[in-house]
Amino acid sequence: MENLKTLKTSLGQLFKITALTMTLGLSANATADVTDTIEKTLNFDSDGTIKLSNINGDVTIKACDCLQVTMTATISASSQEVRDRITIDIDESSDYLRIATKYAKNNERRWNNNRSEVTYDLSVPNAVNLDSISLVNGDLIVKGVSGELDAELVNGALKSDGNTSTTRVDMVNGDMEIRFSSLDNAKKIDLESVNGDIELYLPADADATIDADTVSGKIRNDFGLNVIKHKWVGSEMRGKIGSGKVTIDLENVNGRIYVKSN
Repeated sequence: MENLKTLKTSLGQLFKITALTMTLGLSANATADVTDTIEKTLNFDSDGTIKLSNINGDVTIKACDCLQVTMTATISASSQEVRDRITIDIDESSDYLRIATKYAKNNERRWNNNRSEVTYDLSVPNAVNLDSISLVNGDLIVKGVSGELDAELVNGALKSDGNTSTTRVDMVNGDMEIRFSSLDNAKKIDLESVNGDIELYLPADADATIDADTVSGKIRNDFGLNVIKHKWVGSEMRGKIGSGKVTIDLENVNGRIYVKSN
């Protein structure tokens, strides 16, 4: 259980971000009086790297059979003054793209009724690496991207399908559902959560070594692996599927773990 203690310590830093967001009075469910849309298209390598950070708002990333990235960012704000404080910072090259939502400092600190959100829709080459997707309040949906996935979410759910590569996800509040179409390019899968279920879908012929632990949630699987329920708290599952080629680590505090067969 030592890894779970480490998990709670590291994710505790994310709670500080959440608290800061609340003091700013931001809300992902805000009613918008001002809406602005920003669109951008750039040529991009098929195996390039994308980073994205956002405070309030959902992010959807869909794969395409293309060599370009198309971004649509929708900014919703309670007033033009609030809208003017929001910028989207973009750093780009042919194989690297970083997108970050920025909020200008409000010296008067009157944010009680100043609500805003930014939602992103990205179309990307199907083999790009999503190297760092960081969200505070918002859901993440990834469709058909076969490259690596590295994501951190504080308040929000994650759904991803078409995965084939190394994947790391840290979440605080929200369920995650990740579907691997194959494990051909994966070396390791590392999924951690505090409050929310973990559902991991693997190919029926997967070759993986699984190490799963919970503090107060059940563990189930479709591969016949033995699950040990501890007397006082938590459950664990350790076992090998096929040759055990890919290492899979699953850790959850308050939520279940379910390893399913596609």
